[in-house]
Amino acid sequence: MQRKRLYLLDTYLNEEQPSIHSQFANSYIIDMIRVLVVDDHASVRQKIINELKVGDLINVIGEAETSDEAYVRAEKLLPDVVLLDLHLPGLLTPFNLIQKLTALRNVKVLVLADTGVGADVQDLLESGASGYILKSDPLALVRMAIVMVSRGSHDIITPELPRQINHLTQEERAILKQVSNNSKLDKLASQLGISENRLTSTLLHLAQKLDLGTVANLRKWAKKNGF
Repeated sequence: MQRKRLYLLDTYLNEEQPSIHSQFANSYIIDMIRVLVVDDHASVRQKIINELKVGDLINVIGEAETSDEAYVRAEKLLPDVVLLDLHLPGLLTPFNLIQKLTALRNVKVLVLADTGVGADVQDLLESGASGYILKSDPLALVRMAIVMVSRGSHDIITPELPRQINHLTQEERAILKQVSNNSKLDKLASQLGISENRLTSTLLHLAQKLDLGTVANLRKWAKKNGF
């Protein structure tokens, strides 16, 4: 239900709706959520901070612009949520950084990406991130995602990506990578050691699982999303 709620945010939350804090105030007493904002572009970072500061729900307690600085600040401040850009200078890869951050006491990570790259989502979640949203998502959705992550929700995904993307098996992900790199299904079926009919059936199942409809749409989507 939590994941479904987040997917529905873009249809019912907007700037004309009551504040998120007021929506929760009737049934919960909420402490301000302590957030560390991490982005290597100062102007983007400041824009995010200014937007999050509106209201009395989120307290931005710090910022960082490199992966190494992000870990040092998080280790010192122990924020509730680290709002994390993926493309950072520094020695730590996004996956290593997420693992180190989530190993800190009560620290959770919410990825705030520039674009939705489907191939990355599962690996990031498996590394310990609680969610993957976009900078282009509505502010109300970003704020709600922070609330949900701070309260222990997992697998929170931007509505710009198919909602089942975080439920792909390792085999399904491997097939998507093969599909995006091979133009002919008969050749791919031969490489996989299965019949073309079985491959087509598998791809159709994947297309339906990801709400993409057809195998042709699935192949386009796989290529677009970095598989």
